[in-house]
Amino acid sequence: MEGLDLSIAFAVTAGLVHAFIATVFLRFRRTQPRWGLGWLAGAFGLAAVLNLGAVVFAQAGGQISTFIGLMQLVLGVSTVCAIVVGVRCYTGASPVRAGLTTLLVWVIYLSTVLARLVLPVDPGLVGNGITAVVFSYLCWRFLVAHRAEPDAGHGIAAAMVGLYPPLVLAGWWWGLDQYQLRHWSAVPFSLAGLGVMSATMGRLRADVLRLNATLEERVTQRTQALQDMLSSLESFSSMVSHDVKGTLGGISGLSRVAIDALQQGDTAKARRLFESIGRESDNMVEVVSDLLMLARASQSDIHKKPISLAEVVHEARQALSLQYGETMCQCIHLGDLPTVAADPGLLRQVLVNLLSNALKFSRDAQHPVIQVSSQPLASGHVITVQDNGAGFDPEKAQALFQPFQRLDASGRFEGSGVGLTIVRRIVERHGGRVWAEGRVGQGASFHVWLPTA
Repeated sequence: MEGLDLSIAFAVTAGLVHAFIATVFLRFRRTQPRWGLGWLAGAFGLAAVLNLGAVVFAQAGGQISTFIGLMQLVLGVSTVCAIVVGVRCYTGASPVRAGLTTLLVWVIYLSTVLARLVLPVDPGLVGNGITAVVFSYLCWRFLVAHRAEPDAGHGIAAAMVGLYPPLVLAGWWWGLDQYQLRHWSAVPFSLAGLGVMSATMGRLRADVLRLNATLEERVTQRTQALQDMLSSLESFSSMVSHDVKGTLGGISGLSRVAIDALQQGDTAKARRLFESIGRESDNMVEVVSDLLMLARASQSDIHKKPISLAEVVHEARQALSLQYGETMCQCIHLGDLPTVAADPGLLRQVLVNLLSNALKFSRDAQHPVIQVSSQPLASGHVITVQDNGAGFDPEKAQALFQPFQRLDASGRFEGSGVGLTIVRRIVERHGGRVWAEGRVGQGASFHVWLPTA
């Protein structure tokens, strides 16, 4: 076939490669719609048409040569527009603005056409030189993306895209004319497409690995949650069989004795018995309330928003003044407290439980002092509630946050043993953690770490 030289063979072979690359991008376009793979598929589809038609364009002449040149210009510039928009989407450029980008590329290339008509410049060098500058920009975009995602294959794409400028300039240096240079440029364009395709495969693989890691983490969290649930159920069963059953049995027995006392006319004894029944009933109400709060802390939705920690502590102190009295609550002192991101209702419950625990175990101190403070730590804040009360054995610190576990064996301090478990559940659901420090007779410190965001 006359006119079929090596440069056209390069173009036709590259066109087949372009068609393959476009098919691959179309295949994965729906998997990751935000990566701009549809634009990349369009770019390499247009390049395939342009280069597979190289034979037709080379054989066409005479009156339609101007039309053929115009078609090549439209296909070539449209290809560059599509790949620029696609790479900007792929590398996370914001905003993409496809329409504005397309208009800008067209203005640049039409300006080069006018320059070729006016100035005595090599027509092959100008158009391909502008394309080389565009590919240098695309290489820079991939390098930026590589710094953000070093394991996603962007480095391969940057290297392959970066080959376009030196290979095209080398073809011009070798003496290729305008049409030969256009056909030869299809080869580095194919290499660029293969690089982006390889990077896409690497990026998909990295996404799968991240997904697997996330799934493993979620499975671990769910397993831990199930273990905590089983532990809670075991403790709940023990508590129901011992505390609740014992309390209900005591109420039932006291009621019968009180009825007998009334029948015998001993109202004083009956009154004492009914007072005991009231106290036992109050204990039951507290246990049920704590169980309901534990369920809410474990299952309710969390709605985080910026909230002043000082305001939350103030609200908690006001609520506790009804139970412990305003005088007792005056021993609560606040340090410099920050704004944190948390669910207001749940965070208030955390502070109510911690302050109530501190007030309860400090009431026998000669001068009770409870200090609420905070300090930044590891992209978050540590909230500390410190008291000078009874304290606890530091070797048993972990048991404090287990449901229905009470370290006080003397019976001097009331409680269901659920309050600190509620604190732990709420804090962990916020992505934080809680721990305690203390010594017997030297007070205790409870620390809550919450992430900044």
